[in-house]
Amino acid sequence: MENFLAAIGPLAIDNTGKNKMQIYLLSFRPKQNASAPSNEASPSGVLDRNALDALPASSTYPSQANPAECPKANSQGPLFRLPATPPRHAAIVGKPLCMVVLLLLLTVYSTATSAQGIDRIRRRGGGTESGKITNISPLAVTLSKGGVENKVLAEEIRTIDFGNEPEDLRPARLAANAGRFEDALKHLNKIARDDIDREAILQDLDYWKLFCNSQLALAGQESLSQASEEASSFLSSNRSSYHVPAAIQLKGNLLTALGQHEAARKHYAKLEKANSPYYTARAAILTGMSWQQQDNHQAAIKEFDRALEATQKNQTAQTQSLEATLQMAISRSATGNVTKATDSVKEIIDATDSKDSKLLARAYNALGDCYLQIEQAKAARDAFLHVDVLFNSEKTEHAKALYELSQLWNQLGQEDRARDARQQLQKKYPTSRWAQKNDVSPVGN
Repeated sequence: MENFLAAIGPLAIDNTGKNKMQIYLLSFRPKQNASAPSNEASPSGVLDRNALDALPASSTYPSQANPAECPKANSQGPLFRLPATPPRHAAIVGKPLCMVVLLLLLTVYSTATSAQGIDRIRRRGGGTESGKITNISPLAVTLSKGGVENKVLAEEIRTIDFGNEPEDLRPARLAANAGRFEDALKHLNKIARDDIDREAILQDLDYWKLFCNSQLALAGQESLSQASEEASSFLSSNRSSYHVPAAIQLKGNLLTALGQHEAARKHYAKLEKANSPYYTARAAILTGMSWQQQDNHQAAIKEFDRALEATQKNQTAQTQSLEATLQMAISRSATGNVTKATDSVKEIIDATDSKDSKLLARAYNALGDCYLQIEQAKAARDAFLHVDVLFNSEKTEHAKALYELSQLWNQLGQEDRARDARQQLQKKYPTSRWAQKNDVSPVGN
């Protein structure tokens, strides 16, 4: 860990933050006999004095022995208060009722305070751990529960729901992870930074903005240079965030898209300083993909071999095995070993979870490329159509699929569909490298 921290600079590790407390107010009503008048709460949630006074002396109050009649919390009503003039049976029930109210206040106060202080770590492989986060570093998050501390590695974390976080933050994460980056940004932009007094939540807010802007830029919908500057700013300002490794990857990906391949590979190399099989595999895959962009497939294959070796070292790293195998097949296909590569891609498609739209989109694009290598236009078209129809939420892959379809439809004599694919590409992903290829005709031609 020391090497990784040295690579990203000095850290401010303590992220315990502050928590606000809120007491939920109560309203409740006593049980009625069948003949008793209604004592429905007023619109404000306060019991009506006349209704209380009209109750017969035989009425049973919730403080009298039956637990089912105990008051229930009403988050919209104000604190229970007795009428200005005590009802005629107050002498009978006053003391027990006051005890119930006091106990309820203490219980609700405790529950509300603890609920708002709960942090939830959602793991990549499923499952959630709850407790209080006591420490955050770029490589791990420490969670305390019942006095026992547990360290969760950053590579195992999908998202964290923080206690007291703004209500728009969680739906923003969900939208971002589903590829709905514009929707996520709408939620994120509603959040007032000045209302947040916990550093970890501010870091989370900044990261998800960076993530969404970066994905849009990589797809050709926003500025790559602006997103790259945002990534640099995040890394310099949030050195203690568990998002640091992910932000390093985003910075490298943006540099690759800008054609700054050597600078990108230097960023990917920082991940290996974490001394983790997961990050070793991640760095090797991304470095290999950078070499692919420069058509150096032999160098790429060496990196993918290294990634596959790292994925065998633990279960978390192994989650990247299919991705490394897919990228290996892409480079082998480019070097002429098309038949073996095609078979490998088909196996990956069969083995991939149907929910993993990102990997499936890449795989179908890779399959299309394999078919293009052996001049099977219709088979290639069908592969790219999978991305266009089923996985278009994966914007970067969708842009490539639209470009390839714009070429294939022309070859197959369907000029209208070719024109439609070109128009979609230029409308949805105007600054992508696919839209800017020289042989993409302007919209309307």
